[in-house]
Amino acid sequence: MKLLPENWRKLLEGEVIDFPRQPKISEADLQFVIMVENSTTRRLEGAYGNIGEIPIEKIEKLDDIMNDLESLLKK
Repeated sequence: MKLLPENWRKLLEGEVIDFPRQPKISEADLQFVIMVENSTTRRLEGAYGNIGEIPIEKIEKLDDIMNDLESLLKK
């Protein structure tokens, strides 16, 4: 990260510099994603008979969707 002259001044004078933070998901939103994933997995199990019969492509797609959902909920 490049420090601008004003940030250098703040750093040298001991002022707090707010650096950008990585967005993160709240605990409630994370629990929501987990609930959606569990519910969807149960539906896939019902459709295919058991978890061992679910095609790997379906599981990979579900993982992609859950990752996208989690990314959308990050603040």
